[in-house]
Amino acid sequence: NIHLEKEWQFGKKKSVVQQQFTQYLKWGGFPELLLDRNTRHWLNDLYEKVVLGDIILRNKVKNEMALRLAVKRLADNISQPISYNRIANLVKGTGVNTSVASVIDYIRYAQEACLVFTLSNFASKFVERETVKKHYFIDNGLLSIFLTEDISSLLENLCAIHLYKQYEKELFYYNKRIEVDFYIPKKRYAVQVSFSIADESTRDREIEALKKFNNLEKLERLVIVTYDEEDTIELEDNQKIEVIPAWKWLLE
Repeated sequence: NIHLEKEWQFGKKKSVVQQQFTQYLKWGGFPELLLDRNTRHWLNDLYEKVVLGDIILRNKVKNEMALRLAVKRLADNISQPISYNRIANLVKGTGVNTSVASVIDYIRYAQEACLVFTLSNFASKFVERETVKKHYFIDNGLLSIFLTEDISSLLENLCAIHLYKQYEKELFYYNKRIEVDFYIPKKRYAVQVSFSIADESTRDREIEALKKFNNLEKLERLVIVTYDEEDTIELEDNQKIEVIPAWKWLLE
């Protein structure tokens, strides 16, 4: 029941939106959470229903521990490209036996159960594009079960959800001498996510990546999404980098 009028971000509604965004960032968007007082307990119950009912029983998974550890490793590596072979090795490092083929199946089951989605590297050739991916959770509440205090990862996951809802298979990341969090080739639109760019080295790194990528791809829009910082960085040829708070960017 928050109604936004024109120029809402300059009035009292701004603080209301920011407060609600903080809750959305940490606990996700399941509407039932508005009615349940024990948020974490409800999310844990939902996760167990998905894992047990929609993944293990439906697909007759025999190695439940390997499946659970594989999903945990996806959460631990949010925002990082990771290969199926690497995930299998991380699971086996805990003493639980599995195989690369099994891990591929587990992640496919998780996708079919609407638990996670994956992005490919736009810069990769076909084989690598299919074996090394970024994995994100479909809702921040489910990710927060694993990453209670990692606000930076939650912010990137939220941005991934927002872009995936709009672009789905047209959404990629870019990693080949330049690292760009999200790229929509058809729109020539690149997005970096950084909780804060107040630190000079972080600011320089994010700006430099977008400038180099712009030289490579001739972008139409360059954005850095932050938690609560806003700026405009002028570039050559009448281009600019928009620094936008996530709560504002999500409402565009």
